[in-house]
Amino acid sequence: MKIMVCGLGYVGVTTAACLVNDGHHVVGVDVNDSKVADVASGISPVSEPGVNELLARGVAENRLEASTSIEANLSGTDVVLVCVGTPSHPSGSLDLSFVRSVTREIGLAISKLEESAERPLIVYRSTLPPGTMESVISPILLDLAGEPGADYDLAFNPEFLRESSAIADYYAPAKIVIGEAKPGASQQLRGLYSGIEAPVFELPFSTAEMIKLTDNSFHAIKVAFGNEIGRIALSLSVNPQQVIDAFLVDTRLNISPAYFRPGGPFGGSCLPKDLRAIRAFAESQGVDIPLISSTLQSNASHKSYLAQLVFGKVTPGSKILLLGLSFKSDTDDLRESPLVDLAETLLGKGYDLKIIDPDLQGRTLIGANSQYVDDHLPHLSRLLVNSLHEAGEPDLVIIGKQMDSVVQSLDSEMATLNLTRL
Repeated sequence: MKIMVCGLGYVGVTTAACLVNDGHHVVGVDVNDSKVADVASGISPVSEPGVNELLARGVAENRLEASTSIEANLSGTDVVLVCVGTPSHPSGSLDLSFVRSVTREIGLAISKLEESAERPLIVYRSTLPPGTMESVISPILLDLAGEPGADYDLAFNPEFLRESSAIADYYAPAKIVIGEAKPGASQQLRGLYSGIEAPVFELPFSTAEMIKLTDNSFHAIKVAFGNEIGRIALSLSVNPQQVIDAFLVDTRLNISPAYFRPGGPFGGSCLPKDLRAIRAFAESQGVDIPLISSTLQSNASHKSYLAQLVFGKVTPGSKILLLGLSFKSDTDDLRESPLVDLAETLLGKGYDLKIIDPDLQGRTLIGANSQYVDDHLPHLSRLLVNSLHEAGEPDLVIIGKQMDSVVQSLDSEMATLNLTRL
């Protein structure tokens, strides 16, 4: 294929080098004359292991060109890859000026193609905030080149290349993400990855745009978390590497998909208590741990968010059936359960609340568990019902925890809010 790569920074140059290596004819385009001259000579304008050799081979085999003009090179191009930078504004938002500029150039160049000429697939690899493909890029192209999806297709294909190992990451990605306006619109893009084995996710534009930001946010959180634990350990003359070695061995909970699904807040007798404990201990040692310290605040914010979801669906006075009250299935532990907090909030706002929880049926709460309920839901026995029939006809059913047998028996016409799978 003939592929145009717009933007000859780290991502663009590495992508161009790998595409040349795969046998494609590549035209690199950039507004910077120096970068264009380097690439045209087979020299990488960035320092990245292995890229120089691949670019030099591409030039020697007449499969790599470089230019400052999109219009002059668009004819006959199968795919345009947009890899321009999206640096930060002082506010932290991404600067899309380069994206807008190159999109206008592409749109104008397409509009000047002969009517019979094939239109290229236009693929954006730059990091974009969610909504950019639909609200920024598509309107520009529509205005200049016609509607995307009619004469040409448009896709978003975020890159996950790490500097210093970019070539290895290109050929062995953890995943391939393709954002598109409608399923299957960018099948041509799969041809660029022939021979590369990785899970492929074909998703709506905004979903795909969010994934890159999600990945990098989590990478940053991991670094910050490890460093905060390290600071606490060092304050005690404890070896932080030994602490993390033991932490990493647990692939059931610590390094695993466990607890990652968006849904309800955390609760129970362990997590809130131990977070408070490590925060208090760090304070006693004079160690600042803002990430860990903010976790309880984040959890409280999520509780408020879930309550707002309910308020947005039904007004005070409405009948609500809450499925679940203990903090997770197969336990009667109500201590710091977010569902107890939700029930308390709904009652305080004047909702007519009933609760079904098989884990509480026939149980007598004792000790701290009983005291917690007395403090927060002193009239719990009046709220609990044993069946959907006893619950009457609620205006909203809130699924608070996994309760498959009850959920499966719900009338399909009932309004529901599933807090376990937001």
